[in-house]
Amino acid sequence: MRPLILFGFVFIVLSCQFEKTVSDKPIARVGDQYLYFSDLQKNLRTSLSLADSATVAQNFINSWAKEQLLLDKAVFNLNNAKQNELEELIQRYRSDLYINTYQEEWLKVRMDTLVTLQQLDSYFAENKQNFKLHQDLIRGRYIEIPKANFNRASIRSALRRFDRNDRAFLDSISLQFNGALLNDSIWLRPQEFFGRMDRGASDAYGRYLKSNRFFEIEDSLDLYLVFVAEVRRRNEVAPMSHVRATLKQILLNKRKLEMMRQLDRDVLQQAVKENVFELYE
Repeated sequence: MRPLILFGFVFIVLSCQFEKTVSDKPIARVGDQYLYFSDLQKNLRTSLSLADSATVAQNFINSWAKEQLLLDKAVFNLNNAKQNELEELIQRYRSDLYINTYQEEWLKVRMDTLVTLQQLDSYFAENKQNFKLHQDLIRGRYIEIPKANFNRASIRSALRRFDRNDRAFLDSISLQFNGALLNDSIWLRPQEFFGRMDRGASDAYGRYLKSNRFFEIEDSLDLYLVFVAEVRRRNEVAPMSHVRATLKQILLNKRKLEMMRQLDRDVLQQAVKENVFELYE
């Protein structure tokens, strides 16, 4: 298509983006297939300049033309057996696309996505052996303070005991900390836990992996006060809180599968009842 003609088409498209009365005339042809004005209109943004729109339009037209030409060549050159095979795949894909879309829409309005804690507990209790750890896990807390900190003894006691008053105290003096992790409900790999203290793989953290243990680590400037609340070793059963999201997804998938089976049964039963489906002997 010549540039001046293309610019003219683009100008018309941009001028009539919201006009519903524009005639839908063809702007390109390959064999007996036509590209229409409305096809181009849907693929141009009003925010583009006229020159940019012309480039986008030309690329779109060329892409459409190449697709049609390659399709024509494919149909002409592929033998009948291969074409029949492809048509079967197309029909199968079409059926699957419609069925899967319908099933997902059907589930949206019928499936209960609420999974209670009791349901999670029950499933986990019955299937614990399926949730063994592939690596060590640790949950704990630590505070990093300068070695000369004057509240050192009080911080040490509060971190070890860690009751409500202790947590309030530590929160009130948190500006004195160089670093801290006080949410001891989070399960982490030991590398992550000690890495947060800049005590990574270079340190032999393995000797610290004992539940309910307090210890201190010093370097030239800082003191790390650490309390390991709990350790789970590789091949032990995972903490439920660590696999809760997985448990929920498993239960939802089981619920979805059962509902799909029920839908299949209902479809067949209804079809037989309404004489839409019958088996011949």
